[in-house]
Amino acid sequence: MKHLNAVILAGGSGTRLWPLSTPSFPKQFLPLPSGQSMIQETLERVAPLVTPQQSWVVTGANMAGLVHEHLPTIPETHILREPLGRNSAPAIVWAAETIARQDPDAVMAIFSADAVILEVENLRQTLQLAYQLAEQGKLVTIGIQPTKPETGYGYIRYAEEFSQDYGYTAFQVERFVEKPNLETAQNYIQDGHYVWNAGIFIWSVKAILAEFRDHLPEMVKHIQDIVSAGPDEKTLQERWPSLQSISIDYGILEKTQNLVVIPAQLGWNDVGNWEQYGALFPADEQGIRAVGAHIGLGSQNVIVYNNTARRIYTIGIEDVIVVEMEDMTVICHKTHVQRVKELAEQHHKKA
Repeated sequence: MKHLNAVILAGGSGTRLWPLSTPSFPKQFLPLPSGQSMIQETLERVAPLVTPQQSWVVTGANMAGLVHEHLPTIPETHILREPLGRNSAPAIVWAAETIARQDPDAVMAIFSADAVILEVENLRQTLQLAYQLAEQGKLVTIGIQPTKPETGYGYIRYAEEFSQDYGYTAFQVERFVEKPNLETAQNYIQDGHYVWNAGIFIWSVKAILAEFRDHLPEMVKHIQDIVSAGPDEKTLQERWPSLQSISIDYGILEKTQNLVVIPAQLGWNDVGNWEQYGALFPADEQGIRAVGAHIGLGSQNVIVYNNTARRIYTIGIEDVIVVEMEDMTVICHKTHVQRVKELAEQHHKKA
C-alpha cells in the first residue's frame, strides 16, 4: 500500500465529556487506560502502514500545538490548521488537494481522532480490501456491525455484494439514515443490512476530488487557491470563513453512486459521552469504574473520575457518574448523560 496516506480529523470539541474535555483541551487529547491519548492511539493503529510523510492531521488552529505535542513524528507542515470549524467536507477536500500535490496517485484513509478501536488487526485487514477498491476508483467506508440497537449513531444500509478479499466483503451502499429511535434501531438490527456509520473513509485523491468538483465545485475552487498559496496565511484567512459548513456525508456521500461499505467488527467506540468513556476503564465486582481516589460503600454501576488529590466517598448510589475537577464537580444520572452537553454550553455562556 505504498500510496496510502492517513488523515486524522481532530477538530471536535467533545462537549459531552465536559468538564474533562474543554474547548482548549478537547476529548481527542484525553488519556485512555493505555496511558496514551485518543489521537495517539488513532495514529498508532495505522503507523505501520504509512510513513510520517504520509501522515496528516486537520485540526483547529488553536489546537495545532497540542497535536504536535501528542504526535511529534508528524511534520508540522502536515498539520493543517483550520481558522474555524467548517465540518468534515472542507477538512477532507483540503487534505485531498494538499496530498494530491505531493502524490497524484495517493489513497487517503480518513479517521476521527476521538474514537477507540480495540480490534486493530481487523482494521488493518479491512484497510487492505479498502485500498484495493480505492485503487479501482471506488469510495469506501468501513461500517461497524451493530452489537446492540444503538440510538446515538447514524446508520448505513447496504445492498448487493460488490467484492470480497482479505476475509471481508464490500457491499454497495444503498442509503444513509439518521440516528433512529429505539424501535427503529431494533428493526435495523433484525434487518441485518445496516451498519453504524463510523466515519472511516478510504478513497483515492483523484476519485474524491472528482466528486467534489461534481457536487461542491465552489468549495474546490477556494481550496485550490488556499493550497496554491502555500504558507501564505492570508488566502486561508480570507477564503476559509466563506466555505460552506457541511459534512462529507451530506455534501458527497449521500449523492454519489460510487460508494461501497465494508462491514466489520472492530471493537469500535466513538466515546461520545461519559458512560462510554468510563466504560473503557476496568470495573470492580459492583460495577464501579473509578479513576483517581474513591472509596464506596454499597454503590453499584457508578463511574467516578477524580482529577484531584481529594478523595470521593459514595454510599448507596446506583447508575451515577461523578466527575471531580479542581474547580467544579459534575454529578449526573446515566439516563441523562447526553445532557452534559447542555450543561457545558450553559457554563461557557456564563464564563
